[in-house]
Amino acid sequence: MSKLYNKWLHGKRNFVMPSIPSGFMRKAGIYYLTLVLDKEVGEEVVLIIFDPTTFIYELGNVNPFSFHMCHLVVKTNFGPVFSFLFWVDNPKNPFTAFSIYDKPIILPNPESIKPWEILANQTHIHLILLDKYYETVKLFEFYNNFGVVDSVETMKMIEPEWVIDMEQAQQEYFETYGLLDLYNNAIRANLG
Repeated sequence: MSKLYNKWLHGKRNFVMPSIPSGFMRKAGIYYLTLVLDKEVGEEVVLIIFDPTTFIYELGNVNPFSFHMCHLVVKTNFGPVFSFLFWVDNPKNPFTAFSIYDKPIILPNPESIKPWEILANQTHIHLILLDKYYETVKLFEFYNNFGVVDSVETMKMIEPEWVIDMEQAQQEYFETYGLLDLYNNAIRANLG
């Protein structure tokens, strides 16, 4: 299967975010949506960092904006939890993150995997920073070398019988692991 070539080829433009489904983003975090950024390309999955506080403007001013993404699987008493971890490096201290986000995925559920399969098949990843008015603060484009294909394969390896109760598993995940813990473990794993 050939990859969807979705590199932006139309120069610098102001991007106006289309209307967001009601109640889609209620709290700060990372989200994904299927959007058409370029009519010649068609639909693609884009990542969105939404933050209703002024921190979103600080994040938008980070330079260089070094964005990272990996996946992790955490064992809980109710089954494994698969999550993506995202972070932006702190340019003033390369050993810390400026911001960290996670996105647990409900597994095993084919509908939860589908957007990530689409993202894995794109040549580029677009990341939109949105403020409390759902207005674009910044739009970034990255070459898709984040290992999303491996992440999707890992998702598909989680067997349904391994998950006893996904809701309780995710609750244990949130109560046990802070973002800084997950980030530090990811950094150690990548350096090891």
